[in-house]
Amino acid sequence: MNLKIITPPTENITLTEVKSHLRITGTEEESLLTSLIKTVRQYCENYTKRALASAVFELSIDRFEDKIVLPMPPVEKIESIKYKNSDGVEAELESSDYIFYSSEPAIIIPAFGKEFPTFEPYPVGAVKIRYTAGYKTSSDDKNLILPEPIRQAELLLIGHYYENREATTAGTISEIPLGIQSLLYPYRIFWL
Repeated sequence: MNLKIITPPTENITLTEVKSHLRITGTEEESLLTSLIKTVRQYCENYTKRALASAVFELSIDRFEDKIVLPMPPVEKIESIKYKNSDGVEAELESSDYIFYSSEPAIIIPAFGKEFPTFEPYPVGAVKIRYTAGYKTSSDDKNLILPEPIRQAELLLIGHYYENREATTAGTISEIPLGIQSLLYPYRIFWL
């Protein structure tokens, strides 16, 4: 399995929100803060195994399976499913040929009475699934809005990195109350 980002995410945590959280009024640190927003989102995504900001992903697998589990939920929609045979000829699977369940885990299965194509697979990455996944700042679907504990964990971690810019600190080291991992843990995925 190989996963890559096709369309980078638009951050859910804004520079204005971070500056307010840190009580910063000037503009001198905006470049650093923008970098911290991205770094912290990526840390939280790696910890939770979730897409915390909406992006387009492409999952490459070697062949069709009975059930395809999509990483980095929440998955909003399937953009396309393409596959190559051993001759390298690419075809696209019609949306009527499969069923997409946006539950967690998000899965793709063959439509009723249908089967995924059988073919001599291209050596590596024969099947490419593009899909949109990640939380948004607003949505009609409440499951697609960034949960507040994740937002708070990101803000706390940004504050920590802002105050502690070196790899080590002097003095005693202790976790902040209701620490970042405590806020993120309920959203962590263990089935991938």
